[in-house]
Amino acid sequence: MQGRLEKLRSLAMRDGGLPLVWLMLTVLMLVPVWHQRLLPMLDTANHLALVRGWHSFNDPAYRISEYYTLRIRPVPYFLFYLSIHLMMFVVSIEVANKLFLTLYLILFPLSILSVARALKRSPWLALGAFPLAFNQNWIYGFSSYLMGTVFLFFALAMLLRYLDEGRRRHAIWLGVCTLLTYFSHILPWCCFGLCAIAVLLLSWRKWKRGLYASLAMMPSLTLAIVTFLDERSEKTYMKTGEGFAGTWRDFPTAVMEFPKRVMELFPGELDTAVLGIVIVTVIGLVIWQRRREGARPLTEHDRLLRWVLAVLMIVYVSLPYSVTRPMSWWYISPRLPSMMAPLLLLWPDLKLVGRQRLIMLPLIVAAIVLPLKLARLYRDFSNRNAGFFRLIAELPRGANTLVVVRGMMRGPGSEEKSGDAASSGPVYWHFSSWPMALNGGYGPYVFDQGIPIRPKMVLRSPQFAATDAFDIRQAPEYDYYIVRMPMEQMDREPSLKIMDQMGEWTLYKRIGDLTDEP
Repeated sequence: MQGRLEKLRSLAMRDGGLPLVWLMLTVLMLVPVWHQRLLPMLDTANHLALVRGWHSFNDPAYRISEYYTLRIRPVPYFLFYLSIHLMMFVVSIEVANKLFLTLYLILFPLSILSVARALKRSPWLALGAFPLAFNQNWIYGFSSYLMGTVFLFFALAMLLRYLDEGRRRHAIWLGVCTLLTYFSHILPWCCFGLCAIAVLLLSWRKWKRGLYASLAMMPSLTLAIVTFLDERSEKTYMKTGEGFAGTWRDFPTAVMEFPKRVMELFPGELDTAVLGIVIVTVIGLVIWQRRREGARPLTEHDRLLRWVLAVLMIVYVSLPYSVTRPMSWWYISPRLPSMMAPLLLLWPDLKLVGRQRLIMLPLIVAAIVLPLKLARLYRDFSNRNAGFFRLIAELPRGANTLVVVRGMMRGPGSEEKSGDAASSGPVYWHFSSWPMALNGGYGPYVFDQGIPIRPKMVLRSPQFAATDAFDIRQAPEYDYYIVRMPMEQMDREPSLKIMDQMGEWTLYKRIGDLTDEP
């Protein structure tokens, strides 16, 4: 026993106690996820509704098959949907989602550590990944994208290590991570592909290893080509018209918005202060390195890192903000800064030994404060909306329920305006999908992404952005209505019966026909 304790102590104190600090920060990162029931993440409910459609498709109690067809394909997003679907055989859909987010939060710093080691950087620099795991993509609920960035970084580390060492296991893991990136999200996969091309061109003298690395990445490219051809023939996702239409941020705006895209999480200044500490720490380390070592020549790893960042910067300023044709895809280029920021952590190339590691102390404090702040905000948000979930619990399984969130639109640019003190994003936009995610039935605003389900019929519903002017006759076919801050005329509507009221939310049951136009 004494020997084992000594071995554990030696492991915990290795590299100046980094494993101990790492474990502490990892545990703290998980507090915001498990401290309460509800997370204020925008798209989460919508994606979980799609998983419910897959998991409960053949259960008649959920009535999914009445409104949707099942369409399973090995395409981007598949990893998230499959993971939640499989975990739902053991745990509830909400717990499954939290387990997926837990895995992301554990793996994200480890993926940056992997890149740090591949670039021969100090592993202490990877501690900056802990606060950066909570970025704008987190508040918008882009869970698949977040996991895609994890595997992008692992794939990049494996590519660098294979080019350096030529070990077969690194090539195998490169192929696996590239596939997992593809199955997570198309944008990280495309970004990795462009970065990999740059790395291979810069490493042309290692052409044989570069060839084997390319072969390892080939399966994901083959899948992408097959998927594209399948999409062209079936029009499952590219269905909003011919040609191309999108909107862009001009170059100065894109540069000025960069910090916001990395870490604008909630109203207030704390998130900005945390990002500032990360930036000041990196700049301080660069200045320290220059003063200690002078203007030394760039190493091969320095050049590779700079070119990867340059490629990502070009992609960031070149991609559209959103696309409306031939597909509908919002918030594209703003996702890139949170991918670039962890790599900027690795810019300094110096070893931190002994008391030199104390320079990371402010960053460690920031990595402690941020998740604790998020935990408090999320707990308050969950408590304030507990009534909404209690009303959903009163619904019969499979009931068609329309959720009307009045007051969620806040003028032009509502998609980037805070809908609540817990988040800088419009957290109530997809509350309409929670009844389907938990109880099945029909979701009027669920994404049609081609997988894992597709609608085969549509119930009449009001326009998504017209909730404040909602009239019950705009949606006459639903069994139940959950309305936030309902207008008085709904209480007087003879075709509706108030079933329950909790806080701002009221549950109505339709007891008569609603066929007349307003």
